Amino acid sequence: MSAHLREVNETLPVGAGLIGKVAATGETVLLDSAADDPHLFPPAKRAVKTDDIRGFVCVPIRSRGRVLGTLSLGRQTSDRFNELEVALLEATGHQIGIALDNAKLYSESQRQIEELKLTQAQLIRAEKLSAVGELASGVAHEINNPLTTILGQSHLLLASGDIKEGARDRLNIIAEETSRAARIVQNLLMFARHYTPERRPCSLADQVRRVLELKAYQLRQDDVEIRTEFTPCPPVYADENQIQQVLLNLVQNAHQAMARQAPPHILTVRVGPVDGGGRIEVLDTGPGIPPDVLPKIFDPFFTTKPPGDGSGLGLSVSYGIISEHSGRLWGENRPGGGAAFIVELPVGKTTS
Repeated sequence: MSAHLREVNETLPVGAGLIGKVAATGETVLLDSAADDPHLFPPAKRAVKTDDIRGFVCVPIRSRGRVLGTLSLGRQTSDRFNELEVALLEATGHQIGIALDNAKLYSESQRQIEELKLTQAQLIRAEKLSAVGELASGVAHEINNPLTTILGQSHLLLASGDIKEGARDRLNIIAEETSRAARIVQNLLMFARHYTPERRPCSLADQVRRVLELKAYQLRQDDVEIRTEFTPCPPVYADENQIQQVLLNLVQNAHQAMARQAPPHILTVRVGPVDGGGRIEVLDTGPGIPPDVLPKIFDPFFTTKPPGDGSGLGLSVSYGIISEHSGRLWGENRPGGGAAFIVELPVGKTTS
C-alpha cells in the first residue's frame, strides 16, 4: 500500500465511502473498478488511481453479531475477485473477528482479575484497620481511667484553700489540659465504638467540633490553620456517629490534599441553615480536583492518592451514608483554588 493510500485509510469515517459503508452495514462490497465507483471516499480517489487499483473487495470483520472492522483487498489487474476468493476473504475476516474478540475477552479478564486482587488487598487492609481500631478503642478506654483520676485530684487540690497562687495556676493548666485530653479520648471512643445506627436530632456544629478535636494535633503538625464559621442551624435528623465518619473522611481528604501543596494551608469548615435542613462545607487550599477526575470521585476504590495513603472507599462510603439520610453530598472546585465538599441534610424525620 502506498504511503498516500495508507494515510487516507487511517482517517476513514464509518458510513462514508466504500469501506465505511461496509463498516456501517456489515455487507460485502465487490467491484470491478474501484476508481470509477461513485461511492469511493473522495479523499481516496487520487491515491486509488495513482496506485492503479481496479478489482476491489471489502468484507466485514464480525464477532458475535457485531462488526469490529473491515478487511479489504485491491488488485492492479482487471481480473474480478471470484466467489471462492470472496468466500475465503469472508472466512478470514470471521477468524480475525474471533481472534480480536478473544483478545478483548482476555484483556477484560485480566483487568477483572487485577480488580479482584485490588479488592482483596483492600479488604485485608480493612480488616487490619478494624483490628487497629479495636486496639485503639481499648487503649483509649484504659487511658480514660487515669485521666479521670488526674482531673479529679486536680479539682480536689484546687478546692483546698492552702494552695499558693503559683501552684494554683499550674494546677489550673493541668486540669484544663487533662480535660482536653479526656475530650479527645471520649471522641475517639465514640468514633471507634460499634453502634447500631440510630437517628435522632443532632447538632451539625457539635459533630464538626468533635471531628476537628480528633484531627487537631495532626493538623497542627502540618501547619494547617483551622477556621470555623458556625451560623445558627436547626438540628438535623441523623445518626451522629455516621455523620462524624463522613466529616472525618472529608477533613482527612482536605488535610492530605493540602499536605502535598506549598503553604498556606487553611481548612475552613462552615455550618449553616439551608432550605429544609442544615449544610456543612469543608473547604481547603489544596490543588483542587482535576476536571477529568471530578465525575469519578465517589466511585468505589477510585483514588488519586499514592498506594498506602487511601483505599478509594472514603468518599464512596460517605456518599452512601448521606444518601441514606436523604441528603446530598457533592464536590467542586473553589473559584480561588482548592476543593470544596458540601453536605446537605434534612431537618425533619425521614420516612425511610
